[in-house]
Amino acid sequence: MFERKSSPDLGQNNLAKLCLTTQAGEPVEFIYQGVRFHINQVLTTWLQSSNWWQQIDSDQINEQVSKYWQVEAAPIGALTTFEIEFNQADNSWQIRPSSRGKSNG
Repeated sequence: MFERKSSPDLGQNNLAKLCLTTQAGEPVEFIYQGVRFHINQVLTTWLQSSNWWQQIDSDQINEQVSKYWQVEAAPIGALTTFEIEFNQADNSWQIRPSSRGKSNG
């Protein structure tokens, strides 16, 4: 079980944690605001890197990569869309409701 590390960043939700992943590290179930959700469908995935080019003047460049999943998940009832982020640099997870709609294609 993976649990997101707490951080002073107000954008992170301290009431979210990943409960179950596949052997490949894909999220399957998570708890958000005390409710356990099962992922019914992965809508899209993407990678996002840090702004490594802003560190060019430093002695060491540290690129951080996060992997994201936009998923539809539900307890019992209506589906809700979430974005799940895995930060490879510190092995942390973030889960937040998504403002993006389901993409066609």
